[in-house]
Amino acid sequence: MTKADCGQHEDERKKLYRRIIWGVLIFLGLVLLTILIIYLVLLPSKPSFVLQDASVLQLKATGPGLITSSIQATIVAHNPNNRIGIFYDRIEANVAYLNQQITPPVMLPQTYQSPDESSVWTPNICGADVPAAPYVLASIQQAPNYASGSFSVRIAGKLRWQVGSWTSSHYGFYVQCDAYLPLSGGRGPHNFLPTYPCRTDVWSQP
Repeated sequence: MTKADCGQHEDERKKLYRRIIWGVLIFLGLVLLTILIIYLVLLPSKPSFVLQDASVLQLKATGPGLITSSIQATIVAHNPNNRIGIFYDRIEANVAYLNQQITPPVMLPQTYQSPDESSVWTPNICGADVPAAPYVLASIQQAPNYASGSFSVRIAGKLRWQVGSWTSSHYGFYVQCDAYLPLSGGRGPHNFLPTYPCRTDVWSQP
């Protein structure tokens, strides 16, 4: 084999390598473009939450710096996406009064929402002998039976998006539903008066 033949074979190998590299790059580019198009077309909207109803069954000071409370809440979660399902893998709820948490977290059941589907949770969120700030105790003790002021039902957890057979990694989410409990001297449950739509934040997790 002459030097010219060797050089010709070497050029052919280089051309073949270049074609392979360009083929791989074009294939990867098409895959990334497809993923981008799917993401833009199916960009998931975060779920919406509504505090449909809530009743304070118990709220009282039980000792120096301690309070006991029991709140029955009805929470409606809606998946606004037309083609994307949502897995709620971990959900917990608590209640805050005057911006201080007054109950430990209560676990809610794991849930899957089909596209454009709603779920209803009715947890009884309660806490016994929970430490409270002096201003919280003072507000409770000023009312004959129940306190008045700003309450929040707060929900936190992890969710995943589902499109067909594909499921995303976990996303964190946090929901805060603010409401007001007016002062009442009567006995029995006192219902919340919702003040604003629930605020929902969703973020990706590493």
